[in-house]
Amino acid sequence: MKSTQSKNKGVGILFKVRPFLITLLVLFVLLSFCGTCLAQDKDLSDNIITVTGEGTVKVAPDTAEIYFAVITNAAEAQKAQTANAEISYKVIAALQGNGIAAADISTLNYSFYPNYVYAENQPPKLTGYEVTNEIKVTIRSLDKIGAIIDLAVKNGINRIQNINFYANNSMDQKIQALRQAVSDARIKADTIAATLGKKIIGVKSASGNWYGNQMTPIYYEKMASLPSFGGGAATDINPGQVEITANAEVVYLID
Repeated sequence: MKSTQSKNKGVGILFKVRPFLITLLVLFVLLSFCGTCLAQDKDLSDNIITVTGEGTVKVAPDTAEIYFAVITNAAEAQKAQTANAEISYKVIAALQGNGIAAADISTLNYSFYPNYVYAENQPPKLTGYEVTNEIKVTIRSLDKIGAIIDLAVKNGINRIQNINFYANNSMDQKIQALRQAVSDARIKADTIAATLGKKIIGVKSASGNWYGNQMTPIYYEKMASLPSFGGGAATDINPGQVEITANAEVVYLID
């Protein structure tokens, strides 16, 4: 009787241990499988080619920004400020009177500082004051650029610093440029892979961006001193084209 009880007890322990053993076995198999997968993924991720591509699309601009400045000098500070304010007001009024919206005229910088003459072995001598009011004007009708420049100079602008051109509503061109960049990246990757005796089997990651209105500004430093201003032929400005550029970085899997 005692022997039978011991046998039953051993069987009970066996049944309790078996599920635990099965669980351990399943975990071992899963871990082994995952380890194999991770090893394969690691080996696969080591076989990569990273390339960058570029794309460019040109488009006619539809907007320009002109950077004017009113610069006044006077022996007295208040006179320099007053003269600058009067000229600036006159210029802005003339621009608005010729179709430039108030929202498209803004002050970028206003500076006021004294002028000194420095002589050898002499203390600095104050000679007067200079006031500069820098104004940005946005023009949405490019055929008016020359006339706007002439008008601003006629009313007192004495420095035209530069002109930037932009293309608004250029989403189609941006998409086209990015597609070019991706295609450029693939061509480079195919070339590298073929040279190495490999082939592309997939893409690990990719990123890209576009940049609109890439154009070197036209600089007109102290342009008001040129003979064509203040009379003669109207100023002729050719906006040309702006460039929409894009780049892409793609990591390809190779085998």
